[in-house]
Amino acid sequence: VALVGVPNTGKSTLLAAVTRAKPKIANYPFTTVIPNLGVWIPPESTFEINKNSNKAEDTMRNLHQNRRRTEGAGSSGLVLCDVPGLIAGAAKGVGLGHAFLRHVERCHVILHLVDATSIDPIADFNMVNREIMKYGTGQLAKMPQIVVVNKMDAFENNNNIFEEEEGAENSPNTSQEDWEKGLKTRLSREELESKLKETMTHTRLLWMSAKEKDGVDDLMARMAQFTTKVKESKNL
Repeated sequence: VALVGVPNTGKSTLLAAVTRAKPKIANYPFTTVIPNLGVWIPPESTFEINKNSNKAEDTMRNLHQNRRRTEGAGSSGLVLCDVPGLIAGAAKGVGLGHAFLRHVERCHVILHLVDATSIDPIADFNMVNREIMKYGTGQLAKMPQIVVVNKMDAFENNNNIFEEEEGAENSPNTSQEDWEKGLKTRLSREELESKLKETMTHTRLLWMSAKEKDGVDDLMARMAQFTTKVKESKNL
């Protein structure tokens, strides 16, 4: 699975959260200058209990007998490739774009990360897709994607601050000058979701905070299932 997006969308943070990889993480663009790999291993499957048994000892025995462990990536684990951030012109080699996109070609699925706190997340999303479409013969554009909006913790905090500021602005006792009031430049979650769905050619849209690991487990479980289906379809 290739992790793609503009610089500083949290790709390395996600990689570190779900694998043992130790990529460099910092709050500025172009922290990742070479692709990083990590292996996600699914958690143990849920225990299965013999529902026909009422005995406690039989129940405990069944718990241990039916406990299945996952060792190594195998067929159910995922290899994640943290691709350095893409910028406009990447398909033509700008910012080492050719070198980075070449790694994406080797993957089965693209996990497209969108920074919810970006000034224009829709423009970021469209730019990355344009570069993917322009690369090589255009085959990369046919690779299935999952879109995940990241940094929802910061996004929601920022929107709460905007609401508080707007409430203060509407108060008759506000001490703010007109030039201090500023503008709300970020979309609400509903607006962002609506605009992304208008642009996307599929319905695979998820939300998370890689930093807080909120929504990460659900993302990985869904992505593992989807990647398995994609690989199986290629083998038909």
